[in-house]
Amino acid sequence: MNPRIKKFLSYYKPYLGLLLADLVCALIVSATTLILPLCARYITKDILEGNMPDALSQIYLIGGMMLALVVLHIVCQSFVDYQGHMMGALMERDLRTELFDHYQRLSFHFYDEQRTGQLMTRITNDSFDLSELYHHGPEDIVISLLNFVGAFVIMVNINARLALILFLFLPVMAVYAYYLNIRLKRSYRTSKDRIGDINAQVEDTLAGIRTVKSFTNESVEEQKFMHANNRFVDSRRDVYRSEMYYYSGLIAFTQLLTIAVIIFGG
Repeated sequence: MNPRIKKFLSYYKPYLGLLLADLVCALIVSATTLILPLCARYITKDILEGNMPDALSQIYLIGGMMLALVVLHIVCQSFVDYQGHMMGALMERDLRTELFDHYQRLSFHFYDEQRTGQLMTRITNDSFDLSELYHHGPEDIVISLLNFVGAFVIMVNINARLALILFLFLPVMAVYAYYLNIRLKRSYRTSKDRIGDINAQVEDTLAGIRTVKSFTNESVEEQKFMHANNRFVDSRRDVYRSEMYYYSGLIAFTQLLTIAVIIFGG
């Protein structure tokens, strides 16, 4: 296994029980999301159109089951939202503590070549982003896989021809998302470096504020800060442009899927 991946996964070890519970709840959330529309379809297609003699009692029964599923969905979603985020926060704490201890063991030569603001960004902003990945990564994979497989099975059972037509769009969507994701990753990395530059500039200025005031260099420091600030804005502009292409493209593909359903499903 790649050492970086092994190190990444090692932070889950103290919280395996919480991770397992989070994944189970994520599975239930995904399952209820798929089952509820099937229940509604059963009521409208099989019960109402089938003219069952006990249609009303069947509707009450299925309705009660749907209500129970909604309650279960809410409970599990609440667990994922709260306990899942707490797991991420605890892992963020462990990561930040380890990084701080590592900072204290580094040589003077390292600090001669690094700006304090950049190091502060690594231990604050970047640690938070990692905690979001620790929390959302596993559950999003589980939910997405179950939704994908479940939706495919359901669609094939309803209309196999239409399902295959819709799934022909997936390779194109995957290629589009892959290349746009590369651009997004590059944009986010630049943006993180730019916010690190801002932190470094602020730290340098405030650490030497007495010298700055003594030589009335406030305007010089303001120009330095504005330069770093404008570079950050430029990096965010690139991020938002990449996000626009990414999400607009996926929405366009979704609309194309809807059109395909109307044309080929009729």
